[in-house]
Amino acid sequence: MATGMGTVPGGISVGVCPRYPPVHCSSFIQSPTQRWSRALQMPSLRSASCNPVFRRALVPITNMHSMDLFGAKSMARPFELELKVRDYELDQYGVVNNATYASYCQHCRHELCEAIGFSPDTIARTGNALALSELSLKYLAPLRSGDRFVVTARISGSSAVRLFFEHSIYKLPNREPVLEAKATAVYLDKIYRPVRLPPDFKSKITLFLRNEESN
Repeated sequence: MATGMGTVPGGISVGVCPRYPPVHCSSFIQSPTQRWSRALQMPSLRSASCNPVFRRALVPITNMHSMDLFGAKSMARPFELELKVRDYELDQYGVVNNATYASYCQHCRHELCEAIGFSPDTIARTGNALALSELSLKYLAPLRSGDRFVVTARISGSSAVRLFFEHSIYKLPNREPVLEAKATAVYLDKIYRPVRLPPDFKSKITLFLRNEESN
């Protein structure tokens, strides 16, 4: 962007951009009201985003919860995994530490992936990764030492580079709701850039979902 040079009293030179009003040293001693009034005259981000050059630099976030699933329906029945609370998972209040629930969900998610026909470890050995990019947890009730519980996982949707999961945890034997969670996993290449899910990866998920639907 072309700029010129201007001078202000005292011989101080400042850069002048044709798009923005020149800055004068006197502005630094103006009252707060005057400075805010002047700032409002500057082009805003909203107006800058109307510039085609600037707009191309913005990456739109769309289809964050696409239900594509490669032509198959989402899982009608979630995958389930039964676990038991261990003593070292408790916090100072005698209940399962809140961070431990993320590990429960991750473990169930990995078991689901292996049931589909791939595992995060297998993907990692290729140099790529199926990495967690988002996780939200909603706590409903606590778990305590010795409690047996069920963790569920289901693939709820997909996009070109992402898989969306939903999790639940129920305390046994009455299946008392303990937690609800949503997770997003993104497929990354060797330099950690999001890339499209590989065709063989997608075909395994599609086959699993169609078999699950027919059973």
